Amino acid sequence: MRKTILLIILFLGISHFLKAQTCCSGGSPITSNLGIQEIDPKSWYVQLSYDYNFLDALYSGTQKLNDQSRERTTQTVMLQAIYALNNKISFNALLTHVKQERTIFSGENENYTSASGVGDAVFMMQYSVLSNLKRNLVVAAGPKIPIGKFDATDPELGFALAPDLQPGSGSWDGIVGLSHSEFHVLNPNFTITGTLGYRISSEGERFEGDTGYRFGNEFIASLGFNESFILGKNSLSLFAYLQYRHTRPDKIDDFDVPGTGGQWVNLSPGFSISPSNYVDLNFSAEIPLYRNLKGTQLTTSYRFNVGLAIKLFNN
Repeated sequence: MRKTILLIILFLGISHFLKAQTCCSGGSPITSNLGIQEIDPKSWYVQLSYDYNFLDALYSGTQKLNDQSRERTTQTVMLQAIYALNNKISFNALLTHVKQERTIFSGENENYTSASGVGDAVFMMQYSVLSNLKRNLVVAAGPKIPIGKFDATDPELGFALAPDLQPGSGSWDGIVGLSHSEFHVLNPNFTITGTLGYRISSEGERFEGDTGYRFGNEFIASLGFNESFILGKNSLSLFAYLQYRHTRPDKIDDFDVPGTGGQWVNLSPGFSISPSNYVDLNFSAEIPLYRNLKGTQLTTSYRFNVGLAIKLFNN
């Protein structure tokens, strides 16, 4: 009985805090950066990328509010490696380092909070269901491993930072994904690709073990194109993807956390330059098209990603 009362008081206190400060739809972009793809047997694909997410748009449902009293940034460095064991099975690993920053403006005063450190990791096995000159289909599954820090505290006040400000989640999650590509659609260099990804969250211990916090399950779907050109000695690829993202509300025990969960639609254009068969330089941006958020949330105003990929082919 006593524990139940404490949980109710804790939940009400957190709810009041979240309503006062609003929650945030930022975080390490793990599910949308898995890069499920087929590579040649006995070959490696290694990519180092940097993702910058700036959030200062405050939404309630589909309505943007006239409120510039807070802003957030999430900066993520990601190292991804894919190794193809044979023409069917490959392994995909993703390591992250995350820096979260939050600033709240009150008159002439600013309240700045930040946390940084190693983020969570993902290890997946990929299976090539279909692969030929016209199309390929790759499915993948594996765990998100909670190696990231999730107990960062406010340096001045000493209390634990909110879960969405932590570099890591503190929970083991399951991730499944699918990628399907159709080649030579309009011309020999035009490709259409569709991807699906789903993260199933588990409960992580928070608040010194008094209660469990569960991030909402996440679904991502994207559809887009890629067209390649030859520019002198370089290969240039232009691409654009339409992405839909849906997350369920976070939970503390069986209670929904206010100001979490929602739907997003984004357009992600970009380009990739290949100075050789072994190196790719790529850039992409994220343009918000639609938001329908649970409660009041701070969400992305703009976002970009830059990366360097190295392909080590089998001789």
